Amino acid sequence: MEKSQNVVRVELGLRILSSDVHSMNAAIIPSAAWRLVWALGTMKNEKEQVLVEGLCEDGTKALNVVNLDVGYSGEGSKTIVPAAAKCCVEVVPMAGMGVEDVVAKIREHLSGHGFEDIQVVAC
Repeated sequence: MEKSQNVVRVELGLRILSSDVHSMNAAIIPSAAWRLVWALGTMKNEKEQVLVEGLCEDGTKALNVVNLDVGYSGEGSKTIVPAAAKCCVEVVPMAGMGVEDVVAKIREHLSGHGFEDIQVVAC
């Protein structure tokens, strides 16, 4: 099968808390930022191989994080544990795969790794 030239963008996101909390609680409060980073870590390894089964034919360089939105990004600094996190990834899927197929493959992968709480939608 040949790789498609189509690029599909998918947003991954989650909200763990109703609002950000002070970072002094980081040892006891879950972090949406870390949760998302851990989920992304299951999708591609250090050798640039895509680990989402059936998503990319050769498994290389076909999955790219194009933005990551976690925590406070305004002027100055805030010491917080982020309540929410999201990112957008670009995928070059196998030929014949549409947006719904890509979303389903990523959803299946994340669920299989214990990340059922992360939403997966086309962006």
